[in-house]
Amino acid sequence: MQSSLIHMGNRLKQILKQRKIKVIDFAQMAGFTNQIAHYYLRKSDMKRTTLERFCSIIGITPDEFMRWNISDPVLNGESLHHGERMAQIISEKGLNKSKLASRLNISRRTMYNFFDKESFSPDELDRVARGLDMSTEAFLNPAMIQESMKYADNDELLILREKYYKVLEENNRLLKDNLLQRDEIAQLKKELSVYRK
Repeated sequence: MQSSLIHMGNRLKQILKQRKIKVIDFAQMAGFTNQIAHYYLRKSDMKRTTLERFCSIIGITPDEFMRWNISDPVLNGESLHHGERMAQIISEKGLNKSKLASRLNISRRTMYNFFDKESFSPDELDRVARGLDMSTEAFLNPAMIQESMKYADNDELLILREKYYKVLEENNRLLKDNLLQRDEIAQLKKELSVYRK
């Protein structure tokens, strides 16, 4: 779902951070383990029903989730800070900063200096936009929907993701069943020891 526009897991992580909701608390509210919560935070996309459930837990609408950054004053056309825009796109797309620095043919330190720059030179702007797999127009105009990464998930990858998700859910169910059976065995052992006396 719109994985080419935003990284759903990173957007969820950003909203949780801004709402001051710890991942462990979110996991508890959603009724699953911390590990499963982190699994969702790494996912680039998610089912609509899952998104709606998470939004309900957080207290926002799916539409607010999708347009979360548009309410950010940096993005409303009031003097766009190029460095902050670059950092935001990196976060939304879930990019590795070291790999991006290498792709831009700059050091990691230089890239961090870019984050502090209010405006890039035309050459820097072109270099950064190409490194982020987007046009300079899309970089300068956050409201543009054409922002997209160059890759797209193929059907086989989506099928594998779904299978992985189902296996993960089944594993979780089996772990819960196993715990219940252990408790029952422990209780039966206690009762048996009482009868033996």
